Amino acid sequence: MKRIKKHWLALASLLGVGGALVGIVLTATAQSVPAPVITIALTNANQLSITVTNGVAYGYYSLYNQHVLDGSPWTLVSTNEALGVTNFLVNTIPYFEGYYEVAASTNWNNDGIPNWDLADPNNPGLGALTVSIISPSQGQIIQ
Repeated sequence: MKRIKKHWLALASLLGVGGALVGIVLTATAQSVPAPVITIALTNANQLSITVTNGVAYGYYSLYNQHVLDGSPWTLVSTNEALGVTNFLVNTIPYFEGYYEVAASTNWNNDGIPNWDLADPNNPGLGALTVSIISPSQGQIIQ
């Protein structure tokens, strides 16, 4: 009886740890960037500081602007090309007044490949980055 109980506890522990690991892996692969919350401050007479206050380290952020909310497309002002960069500095000239929005993504071009796996996130035609090591082959030692 004690032997069965001993093995049962080990099996239950193993299943618990395995389930936790599966949950962590699924969460990591299904990461999405939360909707950005921004603050805007005037840094000097000609510049605004726009910051994503709930930014995440695995997200890419792009800043858009519109001077009049008339249904026309938003204009891209700046794209941070590094992961997790949440600060933008914007010149207020020629327009001091306007509307700003930050869009967040881990997949700029919606091709199903996260930006960090692309050969060049700014050039979607290149596709996923692949590295082939030709030399040294398996088992070779280079001195």
